[in-house]
Amino acid sequence: MLNASFSRLDVLGTDVILSREQSHKIEMTKKAMKFCCFLESNGITYDYCFRHPETVGCVDYHRFESYLDGDYFVGKHLLLQERKGDKNKFLVITDSSKQVDLNDLREKLDCRKLEFVGEEEMKSLICTTPGNVSIFHLMYDTKHEIQLVIDQELLAADEVAFHPLYYGMSIFMKPDQCFKFLSYIDRVAMVLPIASRGKVLQK
Repeated sequence: MLNASFSRLDVLGTDVILSREQSHKIEMTKKAMKFCCFLESNGITYDYCFRHPETVGCVDYHRFESYLDGDYFVGKHLLLQERKGDKNKFLVITDSSKQVDLNDLREKLDCRKLEFVGEEEMKSLICTTPGNVSIFHLMYDTKHEIQLVIDQELLAADEVAFHPLYYGMSIFMKPDQCFKFLSYIDRVAMVLPIASRGKVLQK
């Protein structure tokens, strides 16, 4: 009997025992590839797709420099909510190198003090966990409880990278294709200049 942390895969009649981690990566990769096919089938194009080690949090934006020569940003996603009152929720997307000034952002959004959405509520809202949030997870927010905020700086890049529902892969698309996806799921974005509370690292 297999330990609960392992699963069995039959390959050409031979049993191969996979760890829970390996099974997870296989299933998530399949999910990401299926999502990429979904984008393509709906005329939403992307230029590159890379597999890489799972990254909890922001991707190290230097990792793609050996592949890409152009101007690109790697998306950083913050799922935030007001601490009190109506607790309006915001998905804020900026460059991975930027440390967002939440006080400045709060003033621009004209809202109460902001905090991060907890893990359980995140799962309920967009079917994912901290570290694996992507703009594409908005497709699960069918009640439109989350307001999308995009840093206007991202729109100046040739390419922007997002996780295709799995933080072990990244796809690069032009900003207009990002908005094409948003249109497909009937969402709009607030485009704002998002300030950094520290020096923005240079690529």
